[in-house]
Amino acid sequence: MKPQYGFSIFVILLALALAFLGFYIKSPWVMWLFLALAVIFILSAFTKSLVVDMDQKVINVKMALIKPAYTIPIADIQQFELYSLRTNFITTNTTLNVYYLKDGKEKSASLAQGITKRAMQNILNDIEEIIANDEFAR
Repeated sequence: MKPQYGFSIFVILLALALAFLGFYIKSPWVMWLFLALAVIFILSAFTKSLVVDMDQKVINVKMALIKPAYTIPIADIQQFELYSLRTNFITTNTTLNVYYLKDGKEKSASLAQGITKRAMQNILNDIEEIIANDEFAR
């Protein structure tokens, strides 16, 4: 699945612009702070991954820079949830979650996060299509 870099690029460019502003107004602490943040944002953007591995029948997810990756067996998946957070009629965050069974208990995990509901719906459609095509091929 192709990565979604839209929001990440926006935040990285904003941090770099603020670092340049710190350089321009001759404030080294502002410059170094926003350069460090830009590097952290870049590392975070390129470490995120969502892989549907149909050979092993699992979904591998890496959501954040520090948080460890996790694996969800496809057979244990109960349902997917698309959750949008709205503030004053403006969507501020949309998350694609999965509910699955682990040791007889229902667990949830985030698969993807973004601004628009359409992008998350496209990811969900891709996941469901991959799983359905594999079941159809058998």
